[in-house]
Amino acid sequence: MSYTPAPNPPSAPTAVLTEAGFTPARFALVLGALIAVAFPDVLLGAKSFYYRDFGLFGYPLAFYHRECFWRGELPLWNPLNNCGLPFLAQWNTMVLYPGSLIYLLFPLPWSLSVFCLGHQWLAGVGMYCLARRWTGSGWAAAMAGVVYAFNGLTLNSLMWPNNIAALGWMPWVVLAVSRAWQGGFRQAILAAWVGAMQMLCGAPEIVLMTWMTIGLLMLGERLPEPKEGCAHSWWRGLGRRAVCSAAIALMVTCLAAAQLLPFLDLLCYSQRDTGFGDAAWSMPGTGWANLWVPLFHCFSGPQGVFFQYDQWWTSSYYVGTATLVLAVGACWRLRSRRVACLALLALLGLLLALGNSGRLYPLLKAFSPGLGYLRFPIKFVVLTVFALPIIMAFGLRHVSSPYAFRPPLTRCWLWSAGALAGGLIGILVAFAWRFPMKWDEWPATALNALQRAGFLLLILATLHARGQASAIRIRSLLAVAVGMLIWADLITHVPRQNPTIPPAGLAPDLVKLAPHPGAGQSRAMVSPEADRAFRKTQVTNALNHYLGYRLGLICNCNLLDHIAIVGGFYSLYLNDAEAIRMRLYSQTNLTMTGLMDFLGVSQVTKAGSMLEWSVRPSFLPMVTAGQKPEFLGEAPTMRALASAAFQPTQVVFLPKGIQDRVRARERATVRLHDEQHGNHRLAFSVETPSPALVVVAQAYHPNWRARVDGRPAELWRANYAYQALQVPAGQHRVELQYQDRAFAVGTSVSALALGLTLAGWIWLARTRDGKTSTSKPEGKI
Repeated sequence: MSYTPAPNPPSAPTAVLTEAGFTPARFALVLGALIAVAFPDVLLGAKSFYYRDFGLFGYPLAFYHRECFWRGELPLWNPLNNCGLPFLAQWNTMVLYPGSLIYLLFPLPWSLSVFCLGHQWLAGVGMYCLARRWTGSGWAAAMAGVVYAFNGLTLNSLMWPNNIAALGWMPWVVLAVSRAWQGGFRQAILAAWVGAMQMLCGAPEIVLMTWMTIGLLMLGERLPEPKEGCAHSWWRGLGRRAVCSAAIALMVTCLAAAQLLPFLDLLCYSQRDTGFGDAAWSMPGTGWANLWVPLFHCFSGPQGVFFQYDQWWTSSYYVGTATLVLAVGACWRLRSRRVACLALLALLGLLLALGNSGRLYPLLKAFSPGLGYLRFPIKFVVLTVFALPIIMAFGLRHVSSPYAFRPPLTRCWLWSAGALAGGLIGILVAFAWRFPMKWDEWPATALNALQRAGFLLLILATLHARGQASAIRIRSLLAVAVGMLIWADLITHVPRQNPTIPPAGLAPDLVKLAPHPGAGQSRAMVSPEADRAFRKTQVTNALNHYLGYRLGLICNCNLLDHIAIVGGFYSLYLNDAEAIRMRLYSQTNLTMTGLMDFLGVSQVTKAGSMLEWSVRPSFLPMVTAGQKPEFLGEAPTMRALASAAFQPTQVVFLPKGIQDRVRARERATVRLHDEQHGNHRLAFSVETPSPALVVVAQAYHPNWRARVDGRPAELWRANYAYQALQVPAGQHRVELQYQDRAFAVGTSVSALALGLTLAGWIWLARTRDGKTSTSKPEGKI
C-alpha cells in the first residue's frame, strides 16, 4: 500500500526536542498543581474529606493511632471497640507504615487528607517513571501518569488511606522489580525496600495484585538473544527472573515481618477463613459499559455520588475514552510482548471483577482457596486500571512518531477507532434509555455520555493537529493541551466522588454521655433498631449526614469521642466476640438484658430515636468476681447467655475441658478495689475468704497474660468469648497484660532484615555490581 506524504511532516529531531520538555521534575510539579486545582479547599484546610470509609473508618483509626503515639504508646490493642480487639495486627491501621508520620506529627484532619493526596501524587509520578522506562517517551509517560492519578478508582480510593497508599506504591514496586531483573543485587535490595513500603500500607488485595502483575510481566519480559536455542534461552531467562523475584519477595516478607506476623496471628482467631469471601459486590454484568459511559445504569446517593447497582466498593473505575481508544490502537498496531501482557492483565482484571458471572473467578478460587479470605471481586479492576494507562502510553508513543499522521494511517486506526468509540457510546445511551433500571437517571447519563464523546473528539483532534504540526513550540503546546483535556475528562467524568465538610465536623469530643462509657468503665451500644435505621436513612446535607453518624456512634466514630462501644467497623474481628455481637444484634426489644449487663452497657440508643441515648443503671463493671462456674459446650453457652434468665453476677460459663483445674466451685464473697485501666494493662486488688473466680468482660485473646501477685496464672475463656481467672483465698494483686509475641518476633526479624539489606546496599555500592547503571529506557519489546 502506498500513500502520499503529508506536507512538512515533523522530523525525528523535532519529535525528540518536543519530548525533552516532559522531564520527571516538571511532570511532578505539574501533577502537584493539578491535584491542587482539583482539591484546593482540602489542601488549604478549609474543608476535609469525610465521605464513607474516610470518616467512619480511616480517620477514626488515624485519630486513635495519633493519640497513642503522643502518649508514647504503641497501639497493639483497642479497648474501645467490640469489647476489645487487636489494633496493630489489623494491618490496614498502618501503625508501622513510615508515611503515617505525616498525620502523627501534623494536625488532624488536614494531615490525613494531605496524606491521601500525597499518595495520589506518588501514584501519578510512579506511573510516569514506569511508563517512561518502558516506552522511552516522556510525553506518553506523562499522559499515563495523569490517567493513573485521576482515574475514577484512584479518586474513589482517596477515602481509604491504606488503599490509596498501596496504589501509590504499586507502579514503583513494578518498576523496581523490573529494574532488578536487569540490574543486579543492589537493585534487588532497592526493590525489596519499595515492596516493603507497599506491604506496610495494609492493603493485602492491592499487594496481591501488584505481585500478580509482576508474575505476568515476568513471562513477557524481553529475554536474552538465544545462544543454544530459543527454548533453552527462554527457560534460562525466565528462571533467572523467577529467582530474582522470589528473593525480592522473601526480603519484603522479612522486612515487613513486624506487621505480617501479628496479622497472620489475628487471622487465625478471626471470623475469616477460606470460605469467608463470596461474590458480593461484583462488577455488574453491564459493568464494562461504564468504561465508556461512566453513569450507565447508575443511581445517585444522598450526597450526589453515583453508584452501580449492588456494587458499593467503588463509585467509578473510568480511565477515559481516549485512553481506551489509544490502548486498543496500541494492541492493534504494535507487535509488542509487553503490550500483549498488559492487555491480558487488563482483560483478566475485568473478567475477575465480574465475580461468578465472569466464570473465571470461581475457577481461580478453586485453584487457590486462599482467595476465600478476600472479599468483593470488584477489587480485581485494579489490574485493569493499572494496565490501561501504560498500554495507552505505548499507543501515544506510536502516535507521536514522525510518520504516524501521514494518511492513510490516521484514517485507518485513530479516527476509525474514535468513530467506533463514539458509536458505542451512542448505542449504550440508547440502551440505557430503552431498558432503564429502577433508579436510573437517564438525562444525567445522556449528558455525561455526550461530554465524554466531546472530550474524545477534542483529544483526537488535538493529537491529529500535533501530528501534522512541524514547529516545536506548536507541538509542545498541543502536547500539553492533550494532557489538560485528558485531565479535564477524568476530573469531570462523574459528579464529585469525594464530598467534603468543614474540619469542625471531625473535631473530637462531640458526644457527651453521662455516665461516660470510657475504656474499662462501661460501654455504649447502638440499638439494633437504630442500627437498621441508620442503614436506610438518607441525609442530603453533607455535614448533617456525618454529624448524625457521630452522634449515633456508628462504626468507629466512637474513637473520636473516647467512648467504648459494643460494636465497631473493622476488617478482622475476634471470631467468638463477633458471634456474641451478632447474636446481640439479632434480638428485638433488647431482651438480652443479662448479657448487656455483663458487657457493661451503660448507655443504649433511646427507643424510637437514632441520636438520643438512655441510661441503663443495671450495667456491671468490667471486672466482677465470685460467680459460680458452670461448664458447658459452645452452643449451650450461647443459648444461656442469650436467655433473659442469665444472671452474670451469679454464674459464669466455662469450657468443659478445664473442670479439673478449677477449684472455685461455689459462689464466693469477693471485694475488688484499686482498679487501674489502660489500653494494654488491667490491674486490681482482690480480697476473698475462699478460692474465687474473677471474670473480665473483655474479649479473650491468647496474647492476654494474667499474673497473681507477680506469678503467672491461667487465663480462661469465659462466657463464650471473654476472660476469667482463678485467685486463691486471701488478698492478692492481679494484673492482666497484653503481650503480642508475634509482634516481638516479627520486630526482631524486620530489624535483622533491615540491617542486612542496609549492609548489603553499602557493600555493593563499592563493588562493580553496585555501580552498574540500569537507568536506560527499555524501549519496545
